[in-house]
Amino acid sequence: MRKLEPALFILFGTTGDLAKKKLFPALYTLFSSGWIHPDTRVLGVGRRDWSDDYFQEVVMTSVRASQPVTGSAITDFLDLFSYFKMDITRDADYDDLWRSVNQMESGLEINGNRLYFLSTAPDLFPKIAQAIGKGQPAKEGAFRRLMIEKPFGHDLASAREFNDHLRRHFEEHEIFRIDHYLGKEMLQNILVLRFANQLFEPAWQKEYIDHIQITVSEDIGIDQRGGYYDRSGALRDMVQSHILQLMALLMMNRPASFDSESIRNEKVEFLKKICLFTEQDVMSSLVLGQYVEGSEGECAYVDEKGVEENSKTETYAALRLWIDCERWQDVPVYIRTGKRMESKQAKITVVYKKQNDAPAGGDVDANMLIIRIQPREGVDLRYNIKKPGTVYDIIPVEMSFCQTCQFPGQSAEAYVKLLIDAWRGDLNLFARWDEIEATWTFIDSIQKQREKTELHTYAAGKNGPAASDSLIEQTGHEWLDI
Repeated sequence: MRKLEPALFILFGTTGDLAKKKLFPALYTLFSSGWIHPDTRVLGVGRRDWSDDYFQEVVMTSVRASQPVTGSAITDFLDLFSYFKMDITRDADYDDLWRSVNQMESGLEINGNRLYFLSTAPDLFPKIAQAIGKGQPAKEGAFRRLMIEKPFGHDLASAREFNDHLRRHFEEHEIFRIDHYLGKEMLQNILVLRFANQLFEPAWQKEYIDHIQITVSEDIGIDQRGGYYDRSGALRDMVQSHILQLMALLMMNRPASFDSESIRNEKVEFLKKICLFTEQDVMSSLVLGQYVEGSEGECAYVDEKGVEENSKTETYAALRLWIDCERWQDVPVYIRTGKRMESKQAKITVVYKKQNDAPAGGDVDANMLIIRIQPREGVDLRYNIKKPGTVYDIIPVEMSFCQTCQFPGQSAEAYVKLLIDAWRGDLNLFARWDEIEATWTFIDSIQKQREKTELHTYAAGKNGPAASDSLIEQTGHEWLDI
């Protein structure tokens, strides 16, 4: 393991939940594992009137809530952190920030390397990016990287406007658009599962696969994100980013090589082949839902803090997708995702076509490959064998790899991996602009016609509205809760 190059990590949005729940613990994991160079520094930027000491207390509390720490390790770690108070909407404050940054770098071997992490409200991204671009241009022999949390726009038009603004000040290779799902261990494993195993890839096509199901469900509501979520909904919040990215890894063609650009090229080619929704598709292949009060007293979505009283925002979406390419012709992909569902899980179920000429004419189940992303990580393969005994019975059995069980505690938290890759300049797990453009093009094809579909209700704690069962049953399938 080589230490990451020393750099100044500047965090805009220091006082927010993402910093406390994800970034500070991830940085501590890097530090305690020996990744961070001693000359690296972290500068938190925020509007609150915090001292360095108070900021370090916040960081320490955050880290201790996530993992065990030792006294000496946490002390050395906290020494990396400083705080700068400013109003990020005021141009004049940036002049003071850059002076402070230059003072921090004096005497250290940072050499102008910068990582800027934007964890603020999205409408502030352009302002901050412009200030960085004008005030801190790239230096020869040093790297400059901009890490941005989604959402990347609200639709295709706003995404294009946002991207055009970023590109005035940053090159594409300097922009690291974060989709934290891509940092999850099992998503990274999809490419290995497919392309490092002759067992799977030759049959990864329409001749052998009947259909694919993708489920990403959460058992919680919207927490403190009512203001954001009510402007977004399940389609924009989950499908446009996490789920379509997952689909691209799962179904793209083999890349020319496994470098970042080759992989992202194939992802884009796949995303462009997802059939856009017509008016008929919106009527027949889409179910939107919103949770109401549950049997255990869970509140309805419209009663959540920050949600409009008569909101029509969907908290659940089920879709049937088709891919316009030879490899996946006539293979349906079913997606469902929602809040306040029965359980928290993310999984992919690849259902193979049934074998019609089994020995002794036995009735056989379809083979299935289940890729479990969370909470349990692993892969299950279901296949058929003869049941022991004198009767020729064929039964399904399972081979199971539980990564969570076999390698407990060894799956890196998503932000740990994402920070390492951004530090190294590896763009593989970050979304390129043309990927964002393709996913918004698809989502817009739905949003333009969504008034033509009903908003169904489902009780909090249940697996979505009954209409989603009807959607998948239209083509002779059913949701597989396995």
